Amino acid sequence: MADFSGPTPKVDALRPHVGRSVSAPISAVVTLALIAVVVSRRPDTVLHPQFWAEDGTFWFAAAYNDGPLVALQTPAGGYFQSFSRLTAALSLLFGLRWAPLTFGLAAILVQILAPLYLLSSRLAVSIPDLRLRALLALLILGVPNSFEVQSNVTNAQTHLAVLGFLIVVADEAEGWPARIFDVLGLVLAGLSGPTCLMLVPVAAIAYLRERRSGRRKLILVVTTALALAQGAAIVTTGPATRVATPLGASVLRLLALIGGQIFVAGTLGAKIYATVFSILGEASITASTIGFAGLVFIGRIFVLTTSFQLRMALLFGTLVLSAALISPVVGSPPRWRTLQMPNVGVRYYVIPIAAYLAALLWASCADPCPALRRVSRVGLLAVLLVGMPLDWRVDPRPDLGFEKHVAAFEAAPAGSLVRIPIPPAGWEMHLRKR
Repeated sequence: MADFSGPTPKVDALRPHVGRSVSAPISAVVTLALIAVVVSRRPDTVLHPQFWAEDGTFWFAAAYNDGPLVALQTPAGGYFQSFSRLTAALSLLFGLRWAPLTFGLAAILVQILAPLYLLSSRLAVSIPDLRLRALLALLILGVPNSFEVQSNVTNAQTHLAVLGFLIVVADEAEGWPARIFDVLGLVLAGLSGPTCLMLVPVAAIAYLRERRSGRRKLILVVTTALALAQGAAIVTTGPATRVATPLGASVLRLLALIGGQIFVAGTLGAKIYATVFSILGEASITASTIGFAGLVFIGRIFVLTTSFQLRMALLFGTLVLSAALISPVVGSPPRWRTLQMPNVGVRYYVIPIAAYLAALLWASCADPCPALRRVSRVGLLAVLLVGMPLDWRVDPRPDLGFEKHVAAFEAAPAGSLVRIPIPPAGWEMHLRKR
């Protein structure tokens, strides 16, 4: 095949069928299968549900103590996080005992939205081969070096960002249900994290390619409006929430960070990267060389591919990583040095890794150089047979006796302040008993 899009006649033949619905039984089976895949990565989310970090400390506590409407209007971390707030508001209907399960189920459902969108007909013109779309969906679900974004509401903004990107670059929609879903999906993604700012250039380029498309114009207007809303929140509340410790930025450190966290960990997994890092150390020329070679590989694909969607994925991944590196929220300074460490700042790398894996898949299928095509296939097999299996199962959250603390909360007198420890160790949720 010449590219993701395949021969032009096949694409033209598919155009009348874009937006064609799939039977309800097949949709249900696919949805359940995707849910099972996500749950298999972190089964304790449903088998032993607990709050995780901000899910309890910020979102549920704010909804319970201040009221869901007040919480929903309040930016956190410098921007609006509407999905987290809405999930917390919904969980109040089921009480504290069932709130962690509500959070877990909401996070799981959001995590399958982008793969479901890929498997639908919405990108059938751009990627006609369903097998390729299925493999891309699997890569998104199983992306290595991604433990931090698995089955928690706080980092669901990453999955919503991927969904938002797919909506922006998707083919024309037929029928109002698809158009309404696109707009609502963009609004939810845009008001749940700052990555909507990086979607504006993608939407603008898509519009410039198809100026006559009403959909492209609508998507550009919506993404711009969302970016303005989030931008206003960032400008007015962001400075007070961001750390001002030294970055420790340098070209070699940047290359080493990209080489280690994206190309090594994104191919072979976080566990192997941790071993490599312990041997080579932070100032590794080897990691910097890998980073440089990886960037050359990605740059070459960006130039060669005729897939607009792939080019935009690489652009989006680059913008997301750049924004993260400008002001990362991590531990001890210098922050770029900390970001090189295994299992640190993982949320910042998931989208760039996903873009890299999409490029690797393209090169495996369509690179014009046979030698590089074979090398890319070896790399893709390494992802599928090493990186994904090693990083698949995420360690369960430590049991801090949530049920015991719920009983104590229920027995507490009205007006008392109840402290409930939640994973990870050191986090607490403070609730004022009504």
